[in-house]
Amino acid sequence: MVQKLVLRNEVVKVKGRVKVVTIKKDEFEKFLQLRKLKILNNEYEALMPPVDSLEKNTIDINGLATLVQQYMILKLFASGSSSSTTPAQMVLTTQSSNITLSYTGNISLNSQGVTVYMQVLEENNNWTFQYYYIGFDTTSSSYTTSGLELYVSPYMIASYYICGSNPYTQYGQVVRIAYTNTSFTKSSDSYLFVVWLIEFQNIPPYLVAFTPILQNNVGIEPISQSCGPTAFSIYFNNGSCNFACGGNCPSTGLGGFIMYVQNNSVILEFPLIAPLGTGVSSVEVLLCTSAYFNKLPTISGSTSATLTPPVSGATFYVAIATLTVTYQGS
Repeated sequence: MVQKLVLRNEVVKVKGRVKVVTIKKDEFEKFLQLRKLKILNNEYEALMPPVDSLEKNTIDINGLATLVQQYMILKLFASGSSSSTTPAQMVLTTQSSNITLSYTGNISLNSQGVTVYMQVLEENNNWTFQYYYIGFDTTSSSYTTSGLELYVSPYMIASYYICGSNPYTQYGQVVRIAYTNTSFTKSSDSYLFVVWLIEFQNIPPYLVAFTPILQNNVGIEPISQSCGPTAFSIYFNNGSCNFACGGNCPSTGLGGFIMYVQNNSVILEFPLIAPLGTGVSSVEVLLCTSAYFNKLPTISGSTSATLTPPVSGATFYVAIATLTVTYQGS
């Protein structure tokens, strides 16, 4: 008999905020500011517009689902494009046609583009990944918009640091993660700036391995472990083993996942098969994860639960660890 048991149902908050600013051309030099951003305890400076007074947008839940799916395929199977893809795009809906701002490393005059800066914060053993997307149009074009869309992409270093060959970066495709209905006019004698903040908030350590990392100027990349140390391990306590991460209890890995959209959430389910024998009334399950990065320390964590099946005396149980990614506005 097979039972579906829930190991854990966690929520990773995915939020977005945005604002649009137009300035006169002669205000350009005093408008941009050097802002200090943090990668844990290390600070760096980024030339950015003011980031106060950001307003609510809408997270595209289907786009988020595609983003999570791409990232988990990269993570579990190291499968993706080995050729570079653009880290970000902004699409402006105008009266005549759409205008696409594509990624460029820096803000410059007489050009259009998007640049992205990253922050990694840790407080009380919870992690937050922030991405500031800065769209700009410093040309003499003029138009009126009715909407904005943000497109982003995940990426990862293939695990050949471990396997002995040269590492290379694998990419997912750009997907729409957020949009907003906003009307503004850019005149020929003004510059346009769009500040868009995307956050993955309050992530416990064991969920960092499931959190998509987006392409960024800082160059922080996760490292796939498809042929190196195991990034995911699930242990089952049989009553006569060392029930701990790295212990000798019966264990398995994550071989695949089920993903679907429900309400305003992306649901990930990982089937974990535990042969428990006949007549077992409960089972202790321990999930251990490690997230590996090129420029960050390894982030490891674990969570455990005692699962009591609704029917006793079964031969096999399937425990499903459910990870939920939701957008919650404020």
